Amino acid sequence: MNTPCLELVIFKVKDADKARIARRAAQETVKHYEGFISWTAYESHDEAGQFADVVVWRDLGSAKAAAEKVMKDPGFAALMAEIDGLVSMSHYRADRMVEAEANAA
Repeated sequence: MNTPCLELVIFKVKDADKARIARRAAQETVKHYEGFISWTAYESHDEAGQFADVVVWRDLGSAKAAAEKVMKDPGFAALMAEIDGLVSMSHYRADRMVEAEANAA
């Protein structure tokens, strides 16, 4: 059975404005990758130039195949050029999900 895989990447960038534009272009590229589900891009409130990406894949195999492809894909070149350091990159499987109750205020 395939279970969704969450990929969490935290990285520092050289120039936030350039990195933001490059990341949006990379998001357009990855939409066509096998097993891609979604990509939510975040920027740190606390540390200037630190970004976090939450990418959801159909399964771990799709995530790993994409990691290999990204390194050679011209659609990711501008983003890779703006990365100034990798803080963390990991893959996760869900253990449990809790949602707010419908009438919670």
